[in-house]
Amino acid sequence: MKSIEEILDVFVERLDDYMKQKGLNIKQLAEKLNIPRRTLNSWMLKNRAPRIDYIYQIADCLNISIDYLVGREN
Repeated sequence: MKSIEEILDVFVERLDDYMKQKGLNIKQLAEKLNIPRRTLNSWMLKNRAPRIDYIYQIADCLNISIDYLVGREN
């Protein structure tokens, strides 16, 4: 089983890849997700892990699977 730190590493890497592919910065992605920019920034800096409800919201909004976001599938 992966540690929370390993899961967060994958989450941040995949969210960052998505941002690069779509040409989005943190402010733009936060607006798209309808979350505070500070919240997204704290996840990207790995200061905090997102709550499960945010992970669901991100997956739905970006049309990607939760399993992909947390590294359970490629």
